[in-house]
Amino acid sequence: MKFRKQSHIDGPQEHDEILFSTPFDYLFPDLARSPECLLPEGEQTVSALKELGKLMADPGDAGAPNEQLDSSVPAAYTYLGQFIDHDITARTDRNGPVSTIGEAETIEPVDPDVIVRDLRNGRRAVLDLDSVFGDGPGLAGTHLPSTTQSSDLYDEELTLRMFDDGRGRVDLPRHDRKAIIADMRNDENVLVSQLHTAFLKLYNETYARQTGTQRERHIRARQLTRWAYQSVVANDYLTKVCDNGVALDTLANGPRFLGPSTGRTANFMPLEFSVAAFRFGHSMIRPFYELNSKSDKVDLLALLGTSGNAENFDADGQLTKARIVDWRRFVGRGSKVQHARKVDTKIARGLFTLPGDAGGDPVLAHLAQRNLLRGFSLSIPTGQAVADAFGISPLGASELKKGETREIATLLSDSGFDQRTPLWYYVLREAAIQQGGEVLGEVGSRVVCETIVGLLKQDPNSYLANAHDPAINDRGVDVAPGRGGRINDLADLLRFAAIGF
Repeated sequence: MKFRKQSHIDGPQEHDEILFSTPFDYLFPDLARSPECLLPEGEQTVSALKELGKLMADPGDAGAPNEQLDSSVPAAYTYLGQFIDHDITARTDRNGPVSTIGEAETIEPVDPDVIVRDLRNGRRAVLDLDSVFGDGPGLAGTHLPSTTQSSDLYDEELTLRMFDDGRGRVDLPRHDRKAIIADMRNDENVLVSQLHTAFLKLYNETYARQTGTQRERHIRARQLTRWAYQSVVANDYLTKVCDNGVALDTLANGPRFLGPSTGRTANFMPLEFSVAAFRFGHSMIRPFYELNSKSDKVDLLALLGTSGNAENFDADGQLTKARIVDWRRFVGRGSKVQHARKVDTKIARGLFTLPGDAGGDPVLAHLAQRNLLRGFSLSIPTGQAVADAFGISPLGASELKKGETREIATLLSDSGFDQRTPLWYYVLREAAIQQGGEVLGEVGSRVVCETIVGLLKQDPNSYLANAHDPAINDRGVDVAPGRGGRINDLADLLRFAAIGF
């Protein structure tokens, strides 16, 4: 199935997903244009980044889990973070005309002016669930069957299509195992695929509890679903993964470096967030998971590239019962709840040989190398430069190296990365040093909170801008007043959606 879109930049195109074209820019544009605030140019830097990526392997596997590497954050928040990322940013994780990296490529920093002009975000930089709703169904005229690009995402009653066998096996709608959704990245692993399914069901359950015509029920259900999601992101997710003081301060007093108060009124996705800081979630991925009560420890590689792995599917082309996630094992406080890995510089080995569109290129298949090289290519300022811009004292060279392996410490010294550190690596190392890996440190928390809270506060349709609505209160959003619809956190969301909980 293809979705056809007209772009003013690229002309008519056909995609497997619903894509948009919105701006990227730098949170600190002056830093991106100052050589002393960037990594040094040259092949030596490229070689050092590749070697650093290789040295970031998490030693854990199903046979030797190394549970001391776990944090106290339930594992579901790893994939909520991935879902959020896919909902607000796209195209910095793939090769294109602006940035191309690979084993055979000559990788050099691209002029920031070219990046801002030519690199377009494939999503809208608002937390509006466009990855779920697409363009929405057609609501004009008198005939219900919609004619929008997203029409195949909806049925005639304006509910979202999904697979549900009525016996606990729920999945994305599929054709020949391939998902029919607005963002195909949400089928790149089984866990984010199941979380996307939860949002389909959340909307459908909310829709079922509204009154009025089909159109009226859709409009209100979509609004309430988005508000519930935004509230969970702001009040549950951010306080789980960021320094609590930074998260609460940004929510209460607003961002300091993003938005109208800085003189930059245009809505854009900060590259420091998309290319570096928000990729902290990659370090939270476990090398294996127990998906449900009958599941053994499933190696991460078996869960990646969902539709490309025949073992994930039953004869009907939908996920097998063994791959359906019991979210009670991923969120909450029970003894069987699995936890995310700590935020640090250890990355699950399964992410070093990614399936999918890498085309056999070892760099593109190696997530740590890809993150480091993409940041270099897209002229992302160093961790020290961003810390200075926030008015935060940067980590010193001895702090960055203390506690790392001898190989990494030597590499940091020899490459100069202990003085000018790639922002992604800096954010991970800062979390380990300042917070014991439990949550992000100060720079990481600032970039993440500034971006997410800033996007919410700039959006006149967000839950923050509509506190007068009776469905919204200081404890969350009630998607079905008087009918058990109060959603305060991710567990409430999954419970109301009645999916794996």
